[in-house]
Amino acid sequence: MSQRVDLHIHSTASDGQMTPFEVVQCALERQLRAISITDHDSVVAIEEAQNCARDTELEVIPGLELGLAHRGADVHLLGYFIDPRSPELLKALDRFRRHRYRRGEKIIDKLNRLGVDLRMETVMAIAGDAPLGRPHVADAMVREEYVNSYREAFARYLGYHAPAYVPRSGVSLEQAIDLIHHSGGVAVLAHPGVLSRDELIPEMVEMGLDGLEAYHYIHDQETARRYVLLAHQHGLVFTGGSDCHGGRTSGRHLLGKVPVSYHCVTALRKRQKWLGLRSVTPS
Repeated sequence: MSQRVDLHIHSTASDGQMTPFEVVQCALERQLRAISITDHDSVVAIEEAQNCARDTELEVIPGLELGLAHRGADVHLLGYFIDPRSPELLKALDRFRRHRYRRGEKIIDKLNRLGVDLRMETVMAIAGDAPLGRPHVADAMVREEYVNSYREAFARYLGYHAPAYVPRSGVSLEQAIDLIHHSGGVAVLAHPGVLSRDELIPEMVEMGLDGLEAYHYIHDQETARRYVLLAHQHGLVFTGGSDCHGGRTSGRHLLGKVPVSYHCVTALRKRQKWLGLRSVTPS
């Protein structure tokens, strides 16, 4: 088996288009050594993925991705080796789900005011049991033929500077880092090159940030090297993943295609041990 890993994957438990079973099968086909399904505000896929990988050499590392607003920026935080059964974590995720629903209602209201006659029921039919997100709204807009593509929905209506965008609310960055730590996990800033707010990193380190996602499908080689260097400068680990959603703009082909070494998994375990956190052994 290769030493390649993919530590940033989404499933149908949030806004991905592959089931946990399909994610595992794809990872096995590509001979990955480890993956982490990092669904938005959800840990539902972890147990199923671990069960699917049982009796194989593939490690499924418990993970998740939390979204929050910090100093005017839309920050995404990855948590690795979290305990998906942590009562504190599950209670918080239930609260985040309610925030997501209210945010969705505000987005729909803005769309209606812009002449897009989309209904919450239509969006929820697409989201199903997953925490509601903008991708579900975009999918609904495509299905109802208000836009021609998912990309157009974000460009015209749902993107950060578009007219129907609604900022996140609920949890602060420091609270999110603490939540990951209290759940036994290691907190990593997702795709910092997309965030493009490097001046915030020292403050995040002071709050307890553990790592930077240096390798990401949007990061070119120079960007990846910059974040590896920044991680070393601040005493952080660095990680990487495809951010594969299994369809829409990225497609299934992305899974495992970002070159990330198993060294990143080893570094995360060492960081977890250094923090004195309880280890959650993947299946």
